[in-house]
Amino acid sequence: MLSKDFKEIFTAEMISITGGVLAGAMLAFYVDELILIPGMMILFPGYLEMRNAISGSMVSRLGSALHMGTTTPYVKGNKFAAENIAAVFILSLVVAFVLAAIAYGATYFIFHQSTLKIFLIALIAVIISNLIENMISLYTTFWLFRKGHDPNNIMGPYITTIGDIISVGGLVIATTVVLWL
Repeated sequence: MLSKDFKEIFTAEMISITGGVLAGAMLAFYVDELILIPGMMILFPGYLEMRNAISGSMVSRLGSALHMGTTTPYVKGNKFAAENIAAVFILSLVVAFVLAAIAYGATYFIFHQSTLKIFLIALIAVIISNLIENMISLYTTFWLFRKGHDPNNIMGPYITTIGDIISVGGLVIATTVVLWL
């Protein structure tokens, strides 16, 4: 008979694979818009990895705090959760700016093309992604814990998949908005 942990991890991995295909399909559908801005293909992989690493760290900290009893599985009045959300938001903004600077510099020095729009795209995308992904991460982690599941088994693959989908969507929306300006 399969253990509870195995079932949780297996289900999370299956959701992760399915979501990865969805994020890839969405990216393939909008790739023509994304390549209009010089540096987007340099920014994109780092941006996705940054979002997943930061959100993954947050849900790991929340899961550990829940297991140790240092926080409660409720959002209202949860100082630990609020501090983590604020830290994730600030860190994401700083890293997005650095990634945009790297993409800008690489396209300028290698291809002799550049646009400052890459900074605006990165910042708009990270704000959109943070607003959606952080709330999903927080509420899902607490909900799983309250239902008797181990968030550390489920949230890693789940949040990277949700993060990929939301991050691709955020970049597409940000690119579309900036191209219309």
